[in-house]
Amino acid sequence: MSLQFKTDALALVAGSLAKTLEPPAALSPSSWAVRNLVMPDGPRQGDTWSAEETPYIIEPLDFLGPDSPVNEIAVMKAAQTGFTAMLIAVIAHSIDRDPCRMMVIQPTDAALSDFNREKLQPAIDASTALRDKVIPQTSRSATGSTTYSKRYPGGSLTLAIASSAADLRSKTIKKLFRDEVDEYPDDLDGQGDPIAISDARLFAFLNQGDWKKADVSTPTIKGASKIERRYEQGDKRRWHIPCHHCGDEFVFEFGPHFCYEQQHPFKAHYVSPCCGAVIEAHEKRSLVRKGRWVATDPRPGAFPSYHFDQLSSPFVPWDDLAKAAIEASASHKTLQVFHNMRLGRPYEVKGDAPDHVRLMERRESDLKRGHIPPRGVILTAAADVQMRGIWVEVVAFAPNRETWVVDALYLDGSTESPDGEAFKQLEQRVLDREWPDSFGKTRKIDALGVDSGYRSHVVYAWTRAKQRIHPDHGLAAVLALKGAEGWGRPAMGTPGLVDIDLAGARVRRGARVWPVGTWPLKAAFYEDLRKEGRAAGKEADPPGYCHFPFWLDETYFRQITSEYLTDETYRGKTRRIWKLSGGEKDNHLLDCRVYNLALAEHLGLSSLTEDEWAGLARERGVPVPAEPEAKATEDDDLDKRLERLGRLNAERFR
Repeated sequence: MSLQFKTDALALVAGSLAKTLEPPAALSPSSWAVRNLVMPDGPRQGDTWSAEETPYIIEPLDFLGPDSPVNEIAVMKAAQTGFTAMLIAVIAHSIDRDPCRMMVIQPTDAALSDFNREKLQPAIDASTALRDKVIPQTSRSATGSTTYSKRYPGGSLTLAIASSAADLRSKTIKKLFRDEVDEYPDDLDGQGDPIAISDARLFAFLNQGDWKKADVSTPTIKGASKIERRYEQGDKRRWHIPCHHCGDEFVFEFGPHFCYEQQHPFKAHYVSPCCGAVIEAHEKRSLVRKGRWVATDPRPGAFPSYHFDQLSSPFVPWDDLAKAAIEASASHKTLQVFHNMRLGRPYEVKGDAPDHVRLMERRESDLKRGHIPPRGVILTAAADVQMRGIWVEVVAFAPNRETWVVDALYLDGSTESPDGEAFKQLEQRVLDREWPDSFGKTRKIDALGVDSGYRSHVVYAWTRAKQRIHPDHGLAAVLALKGAEGWGRPAMGTPGLVDIDLAGARVRRGARVWPVGTWPLKAAFYEDLRKEGRAAGKEADPPGYCHFPFWLDETYFRQITSEYLTDETYRGKTRRIWKLSGGEKDNHLLDCRVYNLALAEHLGLSSLTEDEWAGLARERGVPVPAEPEAKATEDDDLDKRLERLGRLNAERFR
């Protein structure tokens, strides 16, 4: 009896041990997420993930699982569509069910910190299956997690940024997840494309065939968009929904079938292209749940690639999309944002410059040189330093982005040192000058930006020595600027500290250098130049319209129209870049205008509210005349009020 009992006990122990060592039953990433993943944010924050609202995520998510033969996918998507949850889910599933070495790449350190702090780490902390496996950062062991690495039995997850070659070259990985790839630089300090560099991390697993790669991003500029290129390489899948009337399938597209009124409440609805049935906004979600992915360009070797926009997103009401579409027509910038963020489409930039002769024909004779126009609330100046002399443009901005050239000059003289004649003129004739307005007062410029691309150390030294804070807005009034290539760059980026003086010695308090996204700003300027106003017989000058005084000569207009957009092969890939037109040799004043646009954005051109604009105008002494004609009605916006004031006061103080 005792021997039999011992045998049974051994069998029981052996069986238990075998079950412990036995690999877990196969579970797809989407099935695992439904059971285990607690959502870190969004409408379902604190609840386990559900595919009910976002069924379109299931297929690409499961393709990234270990049992799928698919190795790579690409997602070109709009904002607020839920695909960040897909990345969190596949990472979480891998940690629990397929542990290995992985890497997730974000475009910047700030984006990486936000991803970790607001999404990844909260998901790990809230999900039991992950919390018990990911070694906490507080562990004293060398195997503990760090700020940029999550460690767990069987592998690790590296958190990297696309601007660090060291991050991208340091690991051999099995799974690679790249987020917002359109914001990646084209080149890492001459070391190559960050996408190509990170692809090389997978080489060790290519022969095994079990590697995984996902690229997810909103697009930027057509022809320059990295995610557009990846989408085109794939089979171009779209989410097809069944018509609730006839059953035919189609894709919700922004165009003639998406109908809405031009004012609140908009009453947005969709007319099905198959039978003309009206789909009301409240019916969208139920139809989206019944949809399926269909490859629109299936072919041998094409991996699954997806395009998804806000028309099908369960998180964005159609009326909200209609409102955004109406507001998008205000400027090139808002139109691009609408295409990229709302429609998930790359925006096509018109790369041809307007004819400089036509621009000269619309010069205005009533604009006095050196005088701020009535509606010019913000005043900026930009300087382009050359081997000899400095080109300068002074521009006034209205709240609706209309601009006026207040002055344009060439300051002749030496630029070899901060004490050179050209820099002395820049201080006296621009920085310290009192610029008269249309109301009998004077103002100094809000900000002067100096291009540091040439004679960099001289510019650093001069801007550091002349630094001052503007009393009205409390921001620096003198800035060293540096143009930055790329379509995903902001108008004005985060400044870097340069602590080298003219002699190459380190200084305690260096100059701050501000990167400027010149490519999108140049496109925005050319879009504004094409706008027609009163000079062309229109009823009014549109937002962003560019006013030019009669005293500007042909040199000015040739320079501001001196570039065009073209394709270039760069490291084996095609990208869209700006080039100097044939026959033109100078683009200094175009550079000045681009920097002026960046300065205006830095000062709040696109972010100030109506009340803030009105307050700024009051601070600058815009008078409120007693004439009945000048009294504003409740329907008047600030631009109309300032225009009325200007008409009454311009002649009085001219």
